[in-house]
Formats: sequence, C-alpha cells, structure tokens
Amino acid sequence: MEITYADVDWLAHGWELGDVWCLTFVRDLDDAEALRRLGASEESIRPLSYQELMDEGLFPHTVLAGRLVGWVVLIERNGSEATEPDALRALSAGTEVVSVLRHDYANDMFVYAIDGERLTSFDPRKPGWRYGSDPDRLLSVMREAGLDPTYVPGDYVPQDEDDGEDEDIIPILPTVNGALTLAARLTGVVLSQEVLHGPLLGGVVGSQR
Repeated sequence: MEITYADVDWLAHGWELGDVWCLTFVRDLDDAEALRRLGASEESIRPLSYQELMDEGLFPHTVLAGRLVGWVVLIERNGSEATEPDALRALSAGTEVVSVLRHDYANDMFVYAIDGERLTSFDPRKPGWRYGSDPDRLLSVMREAGLDPTYVPGDYVPQDEDDGEDEDIIPILPTVNGALTLAARLTGVVLSQEVLHGPLLGGVVGSQR
C-alpha cells in the first residue's frame, strides 16, 4: 500500500484533533484490550464517539480506541499517556507499537517499540537526535517518509544554489506530517475521518484517572 502525505494531511495541517494529540497504533490487539493495557478499568470501558468525547468534555482523561486492519489506534486528545515508559512497555508486550505525538507548545514525538522495548524515538522536528535501544532501526523508512535522519536544528540548505546569497538560505523544517507518514508506512494503516467519527470505545486511563 503506497501511503503519501495526502493520506495524513488532514491530521498534520488540520484542526480536527486540536493542537495537542497522540495517536498510538498497536498491532494485533482489539480495542478493549489496548485500553486495558493502557490502564483503563473494565467498568470505564464503553462505546463512545469522538463527538461525545468533545461534547461531554471528557478529554484528556478518556482515551478512544478504534479498530483498523490488523491494528488498533488509540486516540488521545490533549494527552500522551501511551508514550509514558510503563504504558509503552505494557502496550508493546508481545507486539509492536507506533506512536505519534503532536504538541504545538512543547515537543512532538515519534516512538517505535516492540515487545516492551523502546527501539527508537525522536522529535520529528529534530530527527537527527534519536534515542532508544536501536535508534538507527528505521533509517531507510525515515528517508522514504521525507524525514532526513541526519538533520538537527541549525542545519541549512540553499534555496537557490546558483544564487548563493545569504538571504536565500532557509532552514530545513521537518514537521509532524513526516512522522505520520512514517507511522503509516510502518503499519500500512492510517486514521481516517471515517474511523474517527465512527463507532469507538472509550476508557479512563493511567495517571489520568
């Protein structure tokens, strides 16, 4: 499946989820199990739509879960519980996790974990600074997704190499859409508006309880 920026543009540049959100994709779990692993109590798990979440003002304390082909997506509005170390270990135990955090007032984050271990994580705006037990694991896929794994803040490229004027030097500005494209290429799935506004499960989770 060929996935491009067009598939994630509504998330990267739109305001449907606001300016702080986290999307976490977990392979081969159902929605209820993913919420339980994230710390939701059984009694808090119930059918809940995104519109109800917004209308009832339940975020950031409630996380939504939706089913995709072979994956479940956890949707956090104004939260990032799934990127916490304990939550990430629980979610990825025996499986694979890809998470993208957008935070317009702090740091964005991309996280890739397998079987309880964070393999690589980085701020999509600073992809040259990576952390984890295998930080170079995704280099080729990063490049395919438009993320330069050598870029760090302060790097510049000429806008017009023939001109050579200082005013034509502009910064490279990697953004969260590269992280979303990377996640989509790793998982083969994307969060669509149809899934977001369709039937979902909700649960009150972790430190947000």
